[in-house]
Amino acid sequence: MAEARLDAIFVPPNTGLWDHFQANVRYLTGIGGNCSQAACVFPLTNEVTAITSPDVHRDFWLQRQDWVTDIRPIDTGWGYTQMSIDRLRELGLDQGRIGVTGLAGNTRFPEGITSAGILDGLIRALPAAEIVDANLLVERARFVKSNEELAFLRKAEELVEASVDVLLREARPGVPENVVYARMLADMVERGGEVPTMILWSAGWPQPPSAQYMPSLRPLRSGDLISIEAEARWAGYVAQNTQPVFLGRAPDIYRELFHRQREAIERCYEALRPGATVGGISDIVAAMSDERFRCSLIMHGRGLGDDAPINIHEPRDATMRDWRIEANATFIVKPMIQTHDGAQRLYWGDTVVAGENGAERLGKRAAELIEIS
Repeated sequence: MAEARLDAIFVPPNTGLWDHFQANVRYLTGIGGNCSQAACVFPLTNEVTAITSPDVHRDFWLQRQDWVTDIRPIDTGWGYTQMSIDRLRELGLDQGRIGVTGLAGNTRFPEGITSAGILDGLIRALPAAEIVDANLLVERARFVKSNEELAFLRKAEELVEASVDVLLREARPGVPENVVYARMLADMVERGGEVPTMILWSAGWPQPPSAQYMPSLRPLRSGDLISIEAEARWAGYVAQNTQPVFLGRAPDIYRELFHRQREAIERCYEALRPGATVGGISDIVAAMSDERFRCSLIMHGRGLGDDAPINIHEPRDATMRDWRIEANATFIVKPMIQTHDGAQRLYWGDTVVAGENGAERLGKRAAELIEIS
């Protein structure tokens, strides 16, 4: 903040994308979970203020954390802007340089996630203040994880791997997709995980054209390919596991796809060292393409949500392409291997931490193409 000449950072509330968009507030205050709205005024000097919803008493948040004690619930009008403005005025920042997150450049929503109403209210109330985009600044601050953060991510990994075990136990021909999904989610909650959490789900044969955000009521059938991207949250921190499962024997082409995918994974793990760039790792996977298969990298940061950097088949822009890996940064790495028409495709992935010797998996389950007989 000092380098960027910021007097304060203001983080508006947004609980979108399974609460991922609330990550900056959670990082700066420790407050949040289950789409609980909160905003934050984080001054360069002076006390941090959390601005919370009117339906949760501040004593509850003080029981959950003792990091921030200046907790101000809004009134039942549900407006966050005025209380934030009042706090900025208390700090004497009517003419300050204020960084606002979510204006543009978010990992999953580059157009920005801060409402026009909040931004307009801030500008009108503080016309002499300089409002700048602080999104990238906070994302870079969240990029490298402390030992405590890594411990939370390892716990989240335990939860998501246990949910995959539930999938393998429950998925049988005749069992509805939504029943398997519900039991996976329930297991996470029973183990202390937070909601909402993402389980991208794809099930059927021939292979469905994409994953979907919710399962159907369709009973599973022999021969189905189930492909999931499952996440679990521990104290807000998100680990992910991606797993393909066949109800029956996998066709030979999927064995070939998985063999190539495992090779791509190992190359990514080897390359994921401090100083490497996201674009460079993406190029390593793309170079594995040939006349049979198209190979591309899916990799993005893991942490409290909407974590940079991101590479979905290729870097989004120069910022993401040139983003340098640092030790103790965490990612989901899941190269996709597919036929050139995209009809058959496969990926497997796990949460990893970058280090001097390459990537270290946080998970313990074997990397395999699972067949349930």
